[in-house]
Amino acid sequence: MELSKEKLEIYEKNLQSLQEAADELMRRMKGYDYSYRREITDRKGEYCPEKLHGLVEEMLSLWEEKLRSKPFFKCVAKSYLQVRRELYGLYLYLTMRCSLCPEGYFCVRGSGQKERTDFAFLLEQAKRFSRSWCITDGPDGTSQNEPHGGYDEHFGFHLYSPINHYLTFMELSVRNLDDDWALTPPHLRAGNRQFYSRAVEPEETEQLEEADGTDMDDEDLFYEDDDGGMADAFYDFEEDDIWTPLDELDEEDRAAWWEAECEQQRELEERNMYLLQLVQRFEGLDEYCSACRRFVELFKEAGTEIPRDFFQDLEDIVNLYLAQRKIAPLADTDKALDVYSRICEGPLRQARSYGRGLQWRAL
Repeated sequence: MELSKEKLEIYEKNLQSLQEAADELMRRMKGYDYSYRREITDRKGEYCPEKLHGLVEEMLSLWEEKLRSKPFFKCVAKSYLQVRRELYGLYLYLTMRCSLCPEGYFCVRGSGQKERTDFAFLLEQAKRFSRSWCITDGPDGTSQNEPHGGYDEHFGFHLYSPINHYLTFMELSVRNLDDDWALTPPHLRAGNRQFYSRAVEPEETEQLEEADGTDMDDEDLFYEDDDGGMADAFYDFEEDDIWTPLDELDEEDRAAWWEAECEQQRELEERNMYLLQLVQRFEGLDEYCSACRRFVELFKEAGTEIPRDFFQDLEDIVNLYLAQRKIAPLADTDKALDVYSRICEGPLRQARSYGRGLQWRAL
């Protein structure tokens, strides 16, 4: 069946209406209409540490008050709240603080994630962090909690490496961020441990050297040539003799490769300059780094029930705060989509019935 231009225009308008309805629903159900920016900045829009700490304390107090009203609270009050309250408070502080640093995540991670100051963004990051949770063996053989790819890749922790690097050396380079100055060095990340464990351990290396039974002095690095002189045992080649994959490219492709290489270097330099300026303007460098380290300390040693409930508890904390502001507290994307499907189910059923009626009358 061919559609006329008029019918296509009607379909397009209907689709646009559905899209607008979906967008409005997502905004209402996820708290997009309420930003916490004003709650953590002064009249000039600048970061205010006192207001941020006050907001976090208010959110945690509302959550604690709700828990105290439950029958089971008296039995588990101390053990249940002691670690959770500090852990969740640190996470809220880190995420909200870093959300005021536009382009910071891109400059550090090279990813296009855009910072926002709405509670939906906060919960999206909490869910991502929660889903990365795994249990690994600690250095002393005990189990500990870890995010699979390390802490530094997650929003809120991503500025630790550049800030720590800056505080140590008073300079910064995005090329050196993924090193031992990170919260989780590459060789300690859960996703890389299997790879690194295949490397030869220092003790094994010593045993191999002993088994070989040969000790090479500096003299062994040379041999006597035909003229009775000493020549370097290693092949002494000219720089022009070095082969690279570029040698297989024609002149045009080689020029394009170098142009792309120069463009990448320019992007790195721009990222580095912006990130350096961001770090120099960042208020509370030591407080931020201390909060990161304390969170890692608590999260590693927490009981498995705490990482398991991490996202759900944060969602409850956010929902309680939004409810106090008379904002729909349904902040989870999956729940919002569930509501949207229910809204569409009735009209869709009616549309199908109406279509069958048209077909019946056309017979």
